[in-house]
Amino acid sequence: RSIALLPIRTYLGSWVARPSSHSDLVFRLHLLGDVGSWMGCGASAPAKPLVEAPRPVTSDAAPPPSSSVEQHAAITARIMNNDSVVPMSAALTRKILKAYALSTEAASAAEAHCTQVVEAQIRGWQSFFVHAVGKGGPDDAASPQEFDGPTQQAFRTAGVDLDRLKGNGRAYWGEGGEIIKTRDRIIHGVAKACGHTPTEEQLGAAKYATLGYLVRLMFDFHRGQNVGAVVLKGKFDTEGRPLLLVRTQCMADAAEHGSFYRTALELGVVKHVCNLYAGHFPLEDWLEAEAKVCADMRDASSSALPSYFDERARKMTRKWRRMVDDADEWTEANKRNAMMLCASQIKDLLNPNGEPPKGGILIHCAGGMHRTGMIYGIIRRYVNDDPIDEIVADYKRHVDWKAEGAVGGYEELNVRFIKEFDLSLLDAQEIVFEEGMTQDEPISAAGGTRDEWR
Repeated sequence: RSIALLPIRTYLGSWVARPSSHSDLVFRLHLLGDVGSWMGCGASAPAKPLVEAPRPVTSDAAPPPSSSVEQHAAITARIMNNDSVVPMSAALTRKILKAYALSTEAASAAEAHCTQVVEAQIRGWQSFFVHAVGKGGPDDAASPQEFDGPTQQAFRTAGVDLDRLKGNGRAYWGEGGEIIKTRDRIIHGVAKACGHTPTEEQLGAAKYATLGYLVRLMFDFHRGQNVGAVVLKGKFDTEGRPLLLVRTQCMADAAEHGSFYRTALELGVVKHVCNLYAGHFPLEDWLEAEAKVCADMRDASSSALPSYFDERARKMTRKWRRMVDDADEWTEANKRNAMMLCASQIKDLLNPNGEPPKGGILIHCAGGMHRTGMIYGIIRRYVNDDPIDEIVADYKRHVDWKAEGAVGGYEELNVRFIKEFDLSLLDAQEIVFEEGMTQDEPISAAGGTRDEWR
């Protein structure tokens, strides 16, 4: 089939203070010695330093970690020193108090105490998170894991130098529902602290707001990128290289020099970026920074590339995923409506600015799991005619599926949508909505308590 591909923009927020040298790292770890007491979670100090005494170095730059112990120590320091916890605790407290509809006077009187409650719970979650990501395996933020095998092969086929393009394919759903437990402890703790009994509607709004802030912190703590890539068969860029479709999540480090995102743009691996996320989780600064990278590169080169398509910039937002994410709503009418909305979005991706793509396309939503996974799988069916078993295996990998009983963010309805999607819609010159179908919805209605963040 003949197709064309996509545009771009976005980025960063608070990043952790980094040690300037090995000795600085050791010093910080000593400061963190009684981390449990510091966080008020009852943990005892380690019996001995996590790293040996500093060894001589020939420059001020921190040497690369030489052992797994030092790797985990560095990750622990990065997570525990995260300088966004305090401002985000304050901002989240204000969101919850607003959700509880307190009077201005009551909210002002309760804010300081409630902020302490919120920060204490987040600090406790930090401790849990350090343990969860530091125990080895695919969730380990210090793991040397990079890209999965199929992604490496796709990059090599397209002539990408993997010695220069560094990144990881880690997806992280969360350990044992701890993010939900932390959310609930926060919202009920704030209600108790301010002496308020919230209604069910108020609790729903508070849950939604709190989850958004915890998701952002989780992304920032873990620094997974959820990178995947596939070569689009028979498609080539303007220089005759195989065309890549790349998938990621929204990344805290996108604008940093040396990041996967920036390097992929600088190397020309990606020429078009598409942010699929238009929800209300607090990721705006990361998305804006990501968009700015593209804009700065366009200015520097006086060209139209790399392009950036931002779903947030649309006056109306596509709600197709929410039409098919609940078994009770999985009707033929809803499914058809969702397919038509999704097809419209995919046609935009595959025809950036209404033209054939000039190079690789990068797509992401928030977590790079559901919306991204569904679109990625449908495009693989449409362009490559890839075996459905391979597509499903790839979907599972990027939602943190480990095994039966540990399925991460796997949603069976997502897989059904990929399998049953009517590919003929992508061949149509125009998507014609049938009578009674929803074509779009106001962007103000896209949030509520059911966000599309993964």
